[in-house]
Amino acid sequence: MRGGARGMCAWRRPVARAVVASQVLAVAALAGCDGGGDTLPGRSRPILEHDWPDPGELILGPSAFTPSDPAAALLETSSGTRAYIVPGADSDPLVRLTAALPLGRLHEAEGEAGASALLTRLITTRTPIGATRPLSLLLAELGTSLTTVETLDAVHISLHVLPEDWQAGLELLIAVVRNPDLDAATIREHRAGPGYTMPMAGIGGAGYRPKVELERRIQGYPLAPPDPGTTVSPGAVRALASRALAADRVVFGVGGPAPRDEVVATLETATRGWAPSGQPAPQPATITPREPSTRFHAVDVPSLEGWIAIGRAIGTVPESDRAALAVLRFILAERLNIAAREVRGLANRDDFEIPETGSGTGLLLVRTGGRPEAVAPLVRYSMDEIARIHDPEAPVTESEVARAQGWLVDAVWRRSLELATTASVTFAVEHVRRGGTAQLMAWSAALQTVTPDDVNAVAQAYLDPLAFVTVVAGPLERIRAARHPRWPVALDELEAELTGTR
Repeated sequence: MRGGARGMCAWRRPVARAVVASQVLAVAALAGCDGGGDTLPGRSRPILEHDWPDPGELILGPSAFTPSDPAAALLETSSGTRAYIVPGADSDPLVRLTAALPLGRLHEAEGEAGASALLTRLITTRTPIGATRPLSLLLAELGTSLTTVETLDAVHISLHVLPEDWQAGLELLIAVVRNPDLDAATIREHRAGPGYTMPMAGIGGAGYRPKVELERRIQGYPLAPPDPGTTVSPGAVRALASRALAADRVVFGVGGPAPRDEVVATLETATRGWAPSGQPAPQPATITPREPSTRFHAVDVPSLEGWIAIGRAIGTVPESDRAALAVLRFILAERLNIAAREVRGLANRDDFEIPETGSGTGLLLVRTGGRPEAVAPLVRYSMDEIARIHDPEAPVTESEVARAQGWLVDAVWRRSLELATTASVTFAVEHVRRGGTAQLMAWSAALQTVTPDDVNAVAQAYLDPLAFVTVVAGPLERIRAARHPRWPVALDELEAELTGTR
């Protein structure tokens, strides 16, 4: 054993010498040739010294961006069907085909709760009437699939195809929307799901459970999905389909390298004989906010982390408030991320969002989440930022407004119109929501006129801290027992404060 030990020691000695030597070399390298600790080897300037201009001092010319003209893109067929045809470059790899529909919970009449989601599922999963082969096979032959985005007041269904397949893809999309198989047996078997996705993984998406739990507690249907197990009658689905799937209610988008004259001919042929509604389009419902009974709810959910939704319902937003509210959304989201992520490291993201509906009605929502010990601090500091937006000692600044305007115009508005594949969808959905594209095309100019005073005014109107309700979902026992070592906020204390029991 002693011999073995001596052998091991002999083996370790050169290794130890090598480690020490490498450490000495590393220190010498970091120290530099002249012994200065802030100079890299072979460099004559300190690490942090440079002559780069400050980004704020750069004088840049105006961004050259001209969006596609929606008036030139718009087509109306003899049946009354509308389509926005936005040409792309010949080198574009795909054509995007979209059908925008006036569906969503705000379009459901009395007795139709859950009909929109079910109708959307029938459209996108069942073979259309008259087709000789299954829908799945038709999509597979085109190498594509149907992508669906559902919101409170609009649904759009898209597929991407190769440029040589645009005609077959467009004909299939029209058939899917025009001739849905509303099978009565399938409808009777349907039961509404929980409305949220499990397990929870991140704070995004319409199925984020704390958001759905919040909607149910502060407002219920139609802001929230219908209760689990809700049934829908075949008559309700057919009534909604007769309103939403008429020729003059559906708006198509075609974006990419497809010849316009051929697209026009295909649309005219494929929609011939499609009956229009023959009556004015009904307006989607708006939400009338209710007074919350309590400002805090906790939901015990098996999860490694805790997830948070803080929000309130709002009704119709006047057009005069829309741009300032969008700017406020960016500023509050920025402040939330600074407070939660940059300063305290409590979460990867602490976000604020506003409704996307045509009328502006919906949910103002803060989404965030983190480890059990971070949950209570995240609630506390998120609520503090909502309150701080009203603080005269921390006013909304010109620079905050300028950053928001830059992001909303150059990153959001421009991106939605920059490519043919995105512009065609944007035009179609906007037409379904608002009956045209006038507000969309004026949006950039409206944003540029917003001032800090405008933002403060909409904050006073919409961000009353006492109107916001908090939902925490996660392993409640662990969350209640946990304390962050630097930010030791207790969930029980927050609950007592928000429910008025303290």
